[in-house]
Amino acid sequence: MPAGAAQGMVEPMNLADEKYVSLTTFKKDGTPVSTPVWVAGDDGRLLVWTAAGSWKVKRIRRDAHVRVTPCTAGGKLRGEPVEADAAIVPETALVEQLLARKYGPTYRAVRGINAALRKLRRKPAEASVTLEIRPR
Repeated sequence: MPAGAAQGMVEPMNLADEKYVSLTTFKKDGTPVSTPVWVAGDDGRLLVWTAAGSWKVKRIRRDAHVRVTPCTAGGKLRGEPVEADAAIVPETALVEQLLARKYGPTYRAVRGINAALRKLRRKPAEASVTLEIRPR
């Protein structure tokens, strides 16, 4: 273990291997807002699938600077933050395929439950986007 590194800390290049990553975006006044998300790695970047109308997407449209940190499902940080830039990509096929491969039955179950809830509430599926995150 490198000098000064705490046990259980995760190197920045291993973020794609994490089950959950805290994605921090910033409000206009600079206030950070963090959300635990599933993440997939592809060609040195992190990919996140999310609703196109989510607040994190709105904040990224205004300011591409984000921070990513390994975390638990509840958002408890487990490592050092990595400063990054995010881009919004309309195409979601790749991220959906990578997340399905990484999270397997859990991913399919969550997608199925969400679809059933939308049907019960008679709401159409929300448009989604890919967040492409590249460390600075």
